[in-house]
Order: sequence, then C-alpha cells, then structure tokens
Amino acid sequence: MGEQLTVELATAIAREASPASPIEAGRFPLEVFADYRFRCERLRDASEELEQQRLAYLAETRPSDAIRVDWNRLNELQRLGEHVIFTARHRATGAIVGSLWLFVGCDLDTGIYSVTDDMLYVVPAHRDGLLGVRLVQYGERCIVALGVRSATFHFRLENGADRMARFLGYEAISTRVTKTHAGDSFADVPTRHKGSTHDSFL
Repeated sequence: MGEQLTVELATAIAREASPASPIEAGRFPLEVFADYRFRCERLRDASEELEQQRLAYLAETRPSDAIRVDWNRLNELQRLGEHVIFTARHRATGAIVGSLWLFVGCDLDTGIYSVTDDMLYVVPAHRDGLLGVRLVQYGERCIVALGVRSATFHFRLENGADRMARFLGYEAISTRVTKTHAGDSFADVPTRHKGSTHDSFL
C-alpha cells in the first residue's frame, strides 16, 4: 500500500496471486538411448542451449516470419507448471541435440489432464536414426506418470513427421490450417480467390 504501481510491482502482485507450482525436472528419471541421454530440463537452467534449439526450429519451420520469442512468458508458464521440456543430450559431448516442448493443463471440456505440443526439434545431423521417436516416447512416459491422460500433437507434413505420428500410435482427427496476413486492411486478407504466399498446413 502507498507504493507507486510499477511494472515490477505489478509482476510481483500477479505472482503472489498465482503461486508457483512448477513441474520439477528432478521428478523424472534419466534414460539412455544409444548415444543419447534423455532428461527433463527447465528453460532457466539451460537457457542458452534451449534458446538455440527453439530459434533453430523457428528458422526451419517459419523462415519468413519475424521472430520475437517471449522468453519471459515461457519461463512464467514453467513456473506455473503449464509448460515442460524434455531434452536429448549427446552422451559424448553433452550438447542438446533434440528437445520436446509441451504445454500442460486440463481440458476445459472434460477436465482431463492433458498436453499439447509446443515444438519438437532434432538437429539435422541426428535425424537419421530413431532419436525423435524415442524422445517423444520418453516424454510420453514422463507425462503419463505425471497424471496426463491425453496428448495432442501437430506434426508438420513437409518433413514426413506424420509418418512418425502414426508409428507412435497417434490418430489423425483434424486438418490444421493457418493463414497469415501482414497488412493493415482486412480487404487484403487472403481468400481462396486472391491466394496467398503464406497459405500453409501445419
């Protein structure tokens, strides 16, 4: 009371109203697959490597977009237990060569504890084997132990990830579409007749 309401003070008040309940990385066992070690990691604990993973993923999947990642928001979601990251580190070098990022929460319609994917990325030099598949399976084991009973992933079509989805047992139930407009006028928004260079399927 009596203090000037600054951004910092407002943030502190918001955090007080939303107490932290992060998903603790240490609750999940480490697993080894071939030359890799799987584990759960917090963004704040491996920020530089994980930021590089995300930026590489975005450069590959959204090359024409202006990227402005809200790292503070991602850290806040992890603080609230609404986001989790599973990583694959190369056993010889210790470098992160793959990561699975998931949003965690309850389905508003069913109340079931569920996850949706934020991103899945494996560096190109390590894509020849089953690393992506094994990393997803590791993440699945961890989130099921956490109480999650439903998972929804968006696999991109251009890189053949839909085949991996079928291998993992996921069932296609919808087609996800996106439309991007960078202008200021709704009249310029792409339609079937006007077309768009940004039309794509995710």
